[in-house]
Amino acid sequence: MSPNEAFSALMEGRTVLELAEDLQLRRVRVMGVHRIELSGFTDTMRDQLRAYDLFSEIISWKLRMFVPINETGASVLAKVLDYYPVTRVSEREAA
Repeated sequence: MSPNEAFSALMEGRTVLELAEDLQLRRVRVMGVHRIELSGFTDTMRDQLRAYDLFSEIISWKLRMFVPINETGASVLAKVLDYYPVTRVSEREAA
């Protein structure tokens, strides 16, 4: 699956990507907007993920990291997938 295909599948909301090191990408709805969230990251991964251009927000006292959903999203996702390859693709109902 190419980064563009992965980005499209995630934005549709029917796919969950499980990555190396127990990371997971899925579409979520935050403050009325669909976003692609990366979950399962550790404190030691934060700076590296920010260097890949993921952005973070503290929501309900919890740090959450997201892939941009604009035109840079697929290239940001490509950086993440290069370092943390997909280990499993799961289908789910649209969120």
